[in-house]
Amino acid sequence: MKTLLVMLPCLSLAACALGYNPRYYYSNIEVANLSGGAITNVEVQIGADGRNLRCESVAKNALCQERFGKRPYPQQDIQLTWQDSDGNPQSATMNPDIPVTLTQSWSLRVMLDIQEDGSVKAYFKQDEARLGALDISSKPAG
Repeated sequence: MKTLLVMLPCLSLAACALGYNPRYYYSNIEVANLSGGAITNVEVQIGADGRNLRCESVAKNALCQERFGKRPYPQQDIQLTWQDSDGNPQSATMNPDIPVTLTQSWSLRVMLDIQEDGSVKAYFKQDEARLGALDISSKPAG
């Protein structure tokens, strides 16, 4: 038991020292237009060889999104470009950290919220596992 208690912290330190980099997957990109007006020419590029997303126009408080098969998340820059409601080109580059509370075996949703001031909030979400309902009701023998 003492050996186990000593080994766990040692393994944790070794993982940190070696640059442990877990593999995550994603299957959805969502851009929320919270800017207060319609936007156009929305484009998202994730990593050099990652998934692209394009929407011609996104109404106020609407989503531009794409769902696709599970693929490795490149953990590289996300480039977002769009034109605001006045037709001015806007862009943002970000590389959000993936919270350690997210599970590697479930796909991520890349969430990009365009705020009213033109800033972009980038984060990740995961859907909870959908487990089939079990019928545990008892039926009379008969």
